[in-house]
Amino acid sequence: MEELVSIPKYAAQNRLSIHTVIKKTMNGELKTVVQKEGEKEVTYILFTPENKSPSLSIEIASEEDIIDYKKEYEVLHKEFLILKTKYEKLCVK
Repeated sequence: MEELVSIPKYAAQNRLSIHTVIKKTMNGELKTVVQKEGEKEVTYILFTPENKSPSLSIEIASEEDIIDYKKEYEVLHKEFLILKTKYEKLCVK
């Protein structure tokens, strides 16, 4: 069963900003219907059971995603020391 819901109401129900909901409608992620009410055209979202509650997906980090922070720190620190040495040589002249 489809129900028409205004953009602010949809945003409040799904804990999204109105800006995010508008972007989703423009990208085609949400189906919309434009109805004329008086002299204004109002955009409504087709509220169906599929997009009624946002699906929560939990991503598990793979071994490639795990970062060795100590190793990365050492690499950055080494680059810092090289640049610091070059800078000091330039300042001495």
